[in-house]
Amino acid sequence: MILVVYPSAELEAWVRNQLLSKEEPSLSEESRPMIPNKAVTVEAYCSTANLGAGFDVFGLALNKYADRVQVRTANTRNVRIKALGPYGRELPRAPDKNSAGPPARALLDRSGLNMGVEITIEKNIPPGLGLGSSGATAAACTKAMNHLLRLDLSNDELVNTASLGEAASSGSAHTDNVGASLLGGFVIAYGNPLRAVSVKPPPKLSVVVVSPKTRLPKNKTSLARRLVPQKISVKEAVLNIGRASAIALGFANGDIDLIGSGMEDAIAEPRRERLVPGYKMVKKAALTAHVSGVAISGAGPSVVAFVDKTKQDPKKIGRVMVKEFSKNQVESTFFVAKPAGGAHIIRSN
Repeated sequence: MILVVYPSAELEAWVRNQLLSKEEPSLSEESRPMIPNKAVTVEAYCSTANLGAGFDVFGLALNKYADRVQVRTANTRNVRIKALGPYGRELPRAPDKNSAGPPARALLDRSGLNMGVEITIEKNIPPGLGLGSSGATAAACTKAMNHLLRLDLSNDELVNTASLGEAASSGSAHTDNVGASLLGGFVIAYGNPLRAVSVKPPPKLSVVVVSPKTRLPKNKTSLARRLVPQKISVKEAVLNIGRASAIALGFANGDIDLIGSGMEDAIAEPRRERLVPGYKMVKKAALTAHVSGVAISGAGPSVVAFVDKTKQDPKKIGRVMVKEFSKNQVESTFFVAKPAGGAHIIRSN
């Protein structure tokens, strides 16, 4: 029999009573023991994924937007979701459709406790831009649940659990965005069983993010994933292995130009670029302006350009890319971000 220890004596006593009781605990409101009211709030940043050759493996946390998720104990066995913030109205409330729901349910089941949680999401990351919006919510919820339940999960377990939220929102439990939002910096998430490794990015790295204002298809991420071929040629595999290796080595060595040299994709991006009108010309203009590398951010439509801020003005690069989009009758906006840290607890009581 496993005893899960909580930070308060009151909650610890409740757990002990549940585990040692000879009778099955009643689920009625009248007889259910009162669970001490505990809450944890976690903040997690947005991210860009793939970085060209690293489809479903590479992610980078960005400091522009961040979601906040509060998880509070409840005297039910349910997961209930509320949503606030500028993009809260767009979120599904059903736990099996919201990216916070499946990780919360999985960790409650793992704890073995007769309790539920109320999740409040402050949704600050715009959805549908390819900036890991659903992944950040899942990451923040997973970290909050891990702290609330004192499960002491490893980074690999946290990332794997958070990916369940991505399956709810896009149909695929990919780990690149949730890995970046959970661990921060540049993340490599790979293998079965999953391994997730975080590398500190070069301090001189600036990321220009340009978001075209295009009509997004319903279930954009699912559509973009369906465009990726199930089978590829040996030539394509060799090209991407080499380029992905250059990206990883570039981050390890702090070499921004080496990172950029690997931001070419032979597999996903050629099939997806039609979802971003004008992308080829925008990429060409940015490279002509001497950025280190350009790629579609995740499933798009945002485009990221990596810049050594000691060599180029990131804002100037952003203006160049916006101007090129406009030549293709596409309105766009840009911002400049730097790599961000991982999900962190901002309140616990």
